[in-house]
Amino acid sequence: MRKSILIAGFAALALLCACNPGITLLDAFAKDDTIRLELDGEKVFIYDETTCQLSFNRQRASFRCHTDTMLDYFVVEMDAMPRRAGDSATANVYWSTSEGERSRKNITLEAKLIKGDLIWLCDESKRTAAVVRVLE
Repeated sequence: MRKSILIAGFAALALLCACNPGITLLDAFAKDDTIRLELDGEKVFIYDETTCQLSFNRQRASFRCHTDTMLDYFVVEMDAMPRRAGDSATANVYWSTSEGERSRKNITLEAKLIKGDLIWLCDESKRTAAVVRVLE
């Protein structure tokens, strides 16, 4: 009886550890090439080419995505452009909410994947992630 209670307890603990809410799961993140901002495991902005615009400034390493009305948006500003997967840069991320603008400043974003003109960025805690497009 005691042994089965221990086994059940360990199984429950394993399930809790496997379901870590609030983070971006990197495997699924890297398989989706949709331009977007993810915070604490939730997609807070998803680019739709029929209702959104993109902008990019290489000198400022700045990526912007906003709706045509400019009411909903996200911005990623980095201190350097990543050139290859594994490159990191200090960044500020801004996004709109119904309560106004929010931000995460001085975070380190790592380029997890670079494919064509898309860059998958994520911080070490996996709480801030974005897919951005380099426009040339």
